[in-house]
Amino acid sequence: MRAGSAAAGFTYLEVLMAAALLATTMTMIGYALAHSRHVQSEQELLQQGRYLLHDGMAWLRLLARYDAGEPDSWGFEAGESTVADVDDVDDLDGLIELGPTDRAGDAAGKDWQRAWTVRPADLATPTIDAAKEATPLMRVTVAVTHLGREITSDTVLLSRTP
Repeated sequence: MRAGSAAAGFTYLEVLMAAALLATTMTMIGYALAHSRHVQSEQELLQQGRYLLHDGMAWLRLLARYDAGEPDSWGFEAGESTVADVDDVDDLDGLIELGPTDRAGDAAGKDWQRAWTVRPADLATPTIDAAKEATPLMRVTVAVTHLGREITSDTVLLSRTP
C-alpha cells in the first residue's frame, strides 16, 4: 500500500507479487506430494523384495546341504527339473523363480523374480569360484528383481556337510 494516499488498497505490483508467491508455494507443495508418493512406492517395492529375500533364505536353511544319494552331483539330479523338485541346496543353482511362491504358499506377482546362484567357494577367497571337488563350501546368492530391476540380494556361505 502506498503511504499517504487517500484511497486504501493494494497496488497492482503488490497483488502480482502475492499471486506469484502463492503460485510458487502451491507448486512446491505439489512437488512435495508427488515425491512423497514416489518414496512410498519405492518403500513398498523394497519391503516386498526384502520379504521375498528373507523367505528364500529361510527356505535355503531348511534344505539339505547335498543329496545323500548323489553327494558329488551339482544342480538338479536326474528326474529333477522344477522348483517342486528342489531337495538340496545345489539344486538351486541357476534356478529363476518367476512370480515366486513363499513358504506359506502365497505367490508374488508375475513382475517379481527370484534368481539363485550356487557356486563352490574357498574360505580364503570366498568371492572367487573354486573347484567343487576342492572345497566343502558353497556360496549361495539370491537376487530379487521387480520388472527386471534388482531390488535386493544377499549372499551366504554354507558348508556341504550334513
